[in-house]
Amino acid sequence: MFKFFPTALGGRQGPTSADRYACIFEVDNEYFDCRLLLDDVGPIWPGSHARVPIKFLFSELIMPNLSIGKEFYLKEIRRIGRGVIQALS
Repeated sequence: MFKFFPTALGGRQGPTSADRYACIFEVDNEYFDCRLLLDDVGPIWPGSHARVPIKFLFSELIMPNLSIGKEFYLKEIRRIGRGVIQALS
């Protein structure tokens, strides 16, 4: 589960696309390319909460950093959202 920050607090200016969204996943002060898979969710607006699957470009590099309950951030140029890992697959 994560929350995109509202625009007024540094979040995105508008919603994501409806099918996928590419951004940086930050965990433990390390950065990884990821894609939010939005086919079943649709666009996500600034200030909204969402629970979506995330696909990593190099999953083998990030897996040691992931555990249920761990906090993460989503970034563009700056942090645009914060979340907590709820499941691993």
